[in-house]
Amino acid sequence: MAETRKSEEMTSLERISTALSYQKPDRVPVAPLLCGASHRVLGISYDTWSKDGALATKSLLAAQELLGFDAFVTLVDLSVEAADFGQKVIYPKSSTAYPDYNDYFIKNGDDYRKIVYVDPLKSQRMKSVIDICHGLAQARGHDTGVIGFIYGPLGVLSQIRGHEDLFKDLIRHPDRVLEAVEIITQVLVEYAAAQIRAGAHSVCIDPLYSSASILKKETWEKFEGPFCKRIADSIRDAGGLVTMHNCGNGVYFDAIIKWINPVAISHAHPAYGCNSWEEHAAVWGNKVVSMGYADPATIGIEMTPDEVIEECRKEIEIFSGTNGGFILSTGCEFPPNGNLLSVTAMVKAGKVHGTYQ
Repeated sequence: MAETRKSEEMTSLERISTALSYQKPDRVPVAPLLCGASHRVLGISYDTWSKDGALATKSLLAAQELLGFDAFVTLVDLSVEAADFGQKVIYPKSSTAYPDYNDYFIKNGDDYRKIVYVDPLKSQRMKSVIDICHGLAQARGHDTGVIGFIYGPLGVLSQIRGHEDLFKDLIRHPDRVLEAVEIITQVLVEYAAAQIRAGAHSVCIDPLYSSASILKKETWEKFEGPFCKRIADSIRDAGGLVTMHNCGNGVYFDAIIKWINPVAISHAHPAYGCNSWEEHAAVWGNKVVSMGYADPATIGIEMTPDEVIEECRKEIEIFSGTNGGFILSTGCEFPPNGNLLSVTAMVKAGKVHGTYQ
């Protein structure tokens, strides 16, 4: 990240960097996870946006110029990595791409052997995300945060096998699952580092199953924790910052810090063991920067701009005791078809209610 300075007007990059260092910026940074919704700014169909890195880059740049948020996040969809491993992906014209649920690449326990190493620099979809990082960094990396994105290895595998069957295989075929996770991790290590080399300031790892709503902590630590550590280390070795996202309920913050040790965690719910946002802020707010936590559907579809501002004011107030270590955001991706005025309302809330004295 760039060197920080305290002034009345920081750049977005300085603002984000200062918050990640637990120093109070001029105001609370605002970085809603506006990704796919950017296709609407230039009138590009979603399927085209999902497959054309150059157009996705232009859309994200236009969205930031229009809406004024402080950081780009290069989440395209959760099938990016899976597609390059051989999974058939469906690209709807007006919604997020997803794996063909009727034709998973891994159909039974024996099929795990079909997972083989893929060079992310010679792939189709992962290379496109690397190019997006490069394009954003070249255009705005000097003044705006650029955060790359990868799905965790167990998540990638679930896109190739299907969630239900993968969870069964954790019991029926644990060794085969671990062998596949090992190969996927080798690819993700290189993929993450390539995003930093392309100009991203950080890469966000999404280990979706590291929450009580999905797997036991011990299970996650066995099947993904150590592998995520290698990915995180590759990001740091390449000179980037490690951030992390999990929109599940009851995220295992202690295990995440143990294995990934991110500078910030993007999340939608209080950490495991915390019964309220106030308790979360008191327990974790000064240990790792929180990036969140507005409900995407509510704030992006149901609320008026004034209601959005009031909700954001409450969230900023809850984290006011974290010495600047809070980034206002949605708890998961901003709805691709959500009201873009809600994003401008979030930015306004950061300016009106998030100014540090």
